[in-house]
This record gives sequence, structure tokens and C-alpha cells, in this order.
Amino acid sequence: MRKSSVEITFDNFTGWLKWYDDFLAKIYISRRVVRTFQEKLEIFEAFVLRIEAIWGIFVEQLLIDCLNRDTSQYASHAGMALPKHLPKEQCMAMLLGLGYLDFRSIGEIKKIGRDVLVDVNNPFKRITQSAGSKIDEFYKIRNYVAHYSSLSKRSLMKVYKEKYGMKRFQEPGNFLMAQDRKSGQIRFSKYVDAFIEAAYNMGLFLGVYK
Repeated sequence: MRKSSVEITFDNFTGWLKWYDDFLAKIYISRRVVRTFQEKLEIFEAFVLRIEAIWGIFVEQLLIDCLNRDTSQYASHAGMALPKHLPKEQCMAMLLGLGYLDFRSIGEIKKIGRDVLVDVNNPFKRITQSAGSKIDEFYKIRNYVAHYSSLSKRSLMKVYKEKYGMKRFQEPGNFLMAQDRKSGQIRFSKYVDAFIEAAYNMGLFLGVYK
């Protein structure tokens, strides 16, 4: 049976995420190809950007897929008359216009979902608070890795202090490779788990998973 557009969107995201997670696990235990701790730190920090990028692509594509099912809420929010069903390419143009969507938090993603998607086709409301909170932390890490600005550093330090009781700043590579005390996993894997949980709950809502 031919897969639907939304199923392909989920397959692409989860496939890439699993590949990255497996690859980083190999890097973490490597003793030959990537031997030094500093080399590992650099790779882990680089992959913060990669994972945030595929999450952004996933959210963007999922918005398009779900808008393609029903444009009623978009039309209501925009104050215009539109056919309920429009071609996917037109839905993409309606969402992206001449630019691109730049997601900075789960709250922002949920707001966009409420604005443009009818309730029965809005999977973003199923992202749990726990998964959303971890993903928001990941956004803070990503912003620091991308910019290394004093503002992004202060924002990340606030996460370290409030969520982990840390008193000194750590570079993201050191932080992500440290083991979580409760689970024994490295912190990077805990963030990957949050993305997987969010995608799974959204997939359940849309009938991708049973």
C-alpha cells in the first residue's frame, strides 16, 4: 500500500533521528577513529545543529501535510475565503510565503498549529509538557552553539542553573556527554528521547502509529 504524505514525513524524521543517535553512540564509545575527548565534544556540538535542523524540517512539513487536509482554520485566521482542500504546493506557499518558518520554542509551534490547523488535524497539541520542556532546552543549546553570543550564553546558563542546579557554565559538548544521574544515559540521548516522544504522540494522533 502506498504511504500517505504524512507517513513519509514521519518516516523521514524518525529515520534520520535514529541514524544520528546511533552514530553519536558509536562516537561516544570510539577508542580508535575518534579517540580524544575534545574531538568527541566537537562532534556532539555539531550534531546539535543537525538535529535541530531535521526537527524544523519535520515540523514545517507536518504543518503543510495537515493544512493540505483542511484549510478551514487557516482561512478563518487569515480572514479570507478559501476552498477547504487545496493542492499541497499551494499549502506550502501559503505557509512559507517568500520566507521560511523559524521555530524558537514548542509554545510557538503550538500557537502556529492552533492558528492554521483545524483541531482534528492539529497534532502539535499532543506534545506533552515534559517532552516540550526538554525540546525547549535543546533550542537554548542550539542557539548558543549557533551564535556563541553573551545573550545565548546567559539563556543557556539559566537552564543549567534552574533545571540542573549547576553553578558554573559548561560548554554544550561537555554538558551533553555527561551522564544523567537517574537513567544513566548521556544527556544527549535524553534530548533525542524527547523528540522521539513528541513525534510518537503526534503520530498516534494522526493515525500513523497504532
